[in-house]
Amino acid sequence: MKGKEGVAPMKKKKRIPWSLLYIAATIVAVVLFGVFNREFGNVFATMAGLTPGWLSLAIVITVIFFGFEGGIIRLLMRSQHIPMGWGSGIKIGLIGIYYSYITPSSTGGQPMQAAYLRRDNIPVGLSTAVLLMKFFCYQCAFVLCSIVFYAMMYGKIQAENPGILPLIVLGLVINGGSILFFASLFIKPVFHVICRFAKWLASRFRFLRERFHLMETIDKFEADFGSFTDNFKEKKASVLWGIVLSVPQFFLQMSVIFFIFRAFGYQDASYWEIVAVQSLLQVSVSFMPMPGASGAQEIGFSSYFRGYFIHNDLYAAVMVWRFFTYYLVVIAGALLVVADQFLYRRRQLRAGVQESMSEKR
Repeated sequence: MKGKEGVAPMKKKKRIPWSLLYIAATIVAVVLFGVFNREFGNVFATMAGLTPGWLSLAIVITVIFFGFEGGIIRLLMRSQHIPMGWGSGIKIGLIGIYYSYITPSSTGGQPMQAAYLRRDNIPVGLSTAVLLMKFFCYQCAFVLCSIVFYAMMYGKIQAENPGILPLIVLGLVINGGSILFFASLFIKPVFHVICRFAKWLASRFRFLRERFHLMETIDKFEADFGSFTDNFKEKKASVLWGIVLSVPQFFLQMSVIFFIFRAFGYQDASYWEIVAVQSLLQVSVSFMPMPGASGAQEIGFSSYFRGYFIHNDLYAAVMVWRFFTYYLVVIAGALLVVADQFLYRRRQLRAGVQESMSEKR
């Protein structure tokens, strides 16, 4: 049917519900995650025979670990005069951990955090700078503590399991090198060279250059990122606090295995020894390219902790440990992502309705 002027009215273009598709994809991914991981199903039967009090403590310190993650992000954001509540900080922290765990080499964490912060009108360049500084703070604590534990455990490892020493040294070198690399990004001339290279690379692809305005986008990203290093002296205190607070956060993350160790009924190794071994395991496999260092974590655990779980329960310990340090975090992150997407979509629909009503008036 034609309109008054003889022109057929244009049909309103349907928008693709990306947020709903994203939610569906997340749910499917988690379901497949459980279906194709037989250990995930067996772990509950194993935990049924363990001491529940120690397992509960493992969950408690994991929650506190999330609190530190969000708190440090909040601290660094506030140094940029960006207000952020505790709830928002913890949400962004957990989302970053979740995407780090499900992407190769933990590459998805910071980009997805920046994407979520972009919804709150925080420039991508600025949020990226803050999130990379958060990673820098944690890496400093991680490497420093691991070096101390390496010195503490060297004699015992040399006598009982010398084959893992080269892996530990390699991990310390790689993780130490990452500290230098990310620190160099906050030197403006260095970052400018990186951005110029990105612009040169983008100029090789005409469709990217014209369709996505990459040249202007890269310039804006560089300016926003560089704003973090402006007046850096004013931010030194927050960065130092970020490093200091990352130390107890690191201990919380490394402590989960101790409570699992005690849940299995073992008492013949101290807290410091178990945490030290866990730290050295983490530094040895953290650079592996698989999502969550899957495979490397399990194999490494079997090698590093074979002298601690000695009652034919090493494989069971691996399953329980991975459940608390990986599977549980993935499940919690997926639930948060789905809930947040539903709430965000509802806010968008509500805002659209209000806008439509105001236009009619």
